[in-house]
Amino acid sequence: MYTIETVNTKKQLKQFVQFQLDLYKDCEFFVPPFISDEMRNLDPKRSPYMMDGSAEAQCFLCRDESGKIVGRICAILSHSYNKKNNEERIRISRFDCIDNEEVAKLLFDTAEEWGRQKGMKVVHGPLGFNDMEREGLLIEGFDTISTLNTQYYYPYFEKFFDKFGYQKEIDWIEYQFKITKTSDERTGRLSEMIEKRAGVHELEIKSISWLIKNYYDEIFDLLDEAYGSLYGTVPISPAVRQSIIGQFKLVLKKELISILVNEEGKVVAVGFLMPNISRSVHQSKGKIFPFGFIKILKELNHPKALEMLLIGVKKEYKDKGLTSIIFHHVLDRIAKYYDYVEYSETNLQLEDNYKVQQLFNKSFDTKEARRRRCYYKSLTGEPVKLHKCFEEIEEENKE
Repeated sequence: MYTIETVNTKKQLKQFVQFQLDLYKDCEFFVPPFISDEMRNLDPKRSPYMMDGSAEAQCFLCRDESGKIVGRICAILSHSYNKKNNEERIRISRFDCIDNEEVAKLLFDTAEEWGRQKGMKVVHGPLGFNDMEREGLLIEGFDTISTLNTQYYYPYFEKFFDKFGYQKEIDWIEYQFKITKTSDERTGRLSEMIEKRAGVHELEIKSISWLIKNYYDEIFDLLDEAYGSLYGTVPISPAVRQSIIGQFKLVLKKELISILVNEEGKVVAVGFLMPNISRSVHQSKGKIFPFGFIKILKELNHPKALEMLLIGVKKEYKDKGLTSIIFHHVLDRIAKYYDYVEYSETNLQLEDNYKVQQLFNKSFDTKEARRRRCYYKSLTGEPVKLHKCFEEIEEENKE
């Protein structure tokens, strides 16, 4: 006999966050989120995603007869997403449980019923509050360690989605590519030509603090524009922007960032990489203090790999070669300052975004590292409308 418990107290929330660590405690490929961030993001009184009214969420725990926690799930209603896409959806997030179909079904049923009570017609996920959070069920690449921004899952989770009425809506691919050890003069000359033709140049970043102070809003505005039509994205509110800065400020390195500005000094393209600190976060179990910080700092200063966070280009500058310029500048500095790094991994790329795939395959020696899937299910029995991003990607691929 299993029972569901609604998470309403701080003690329950701590148990909700801790369960994931217990479930994956013997898994060398699991990288936990920072515990302090999770506690804040899921607390309705402190969450930047919920305090401004752009989303609401409810966490649930599943216990066995002895009271032991055997599963968890979070149901998220993103008002921002539904308003932007004119849809009525909820998201399932932070779904973890033992290898037991009864437990999985009880958790799914609970989240789905919560959605129906909110008047929603479709459930999809795994997704977070926005695409800056962990998303997608791991379906390939179980023998590689996850990046800081992605979630590891045991192979048995896929059968739960298949058995209980969920269908594939989208796959994401994460690529791994080798880092060039020497600067390419030919590519450098080509980048200079593209910069001159497009009327752009790379911004000299004095420090991370200086960059945030002077270009904070411009960068986020560009990301909202560049990623706005992609699957699962929502506008980044001021509160969430502050939260993201707080999470990433300490792990960013100016050598791994490229910002392109036009002749008026306005930001038109951005590229962010960061040291891959998965191993140290795994070892510290997601706790920065008191001892985790030492391990994380060591890996930050001498990483074995890098992680590509994002690349964004303003719409009027698309197809002008700006992404290639960003790659050149960042890889040139990596060759100078991080020549001991062997490879980098990308963030999640839509499987149908062939332009991006061609860019990576053309620029690097790449291989597919992991594949993740987002599922959907009708809560009413009615057909589910195709997300408009699929139509836009299809049109772009035809061009």
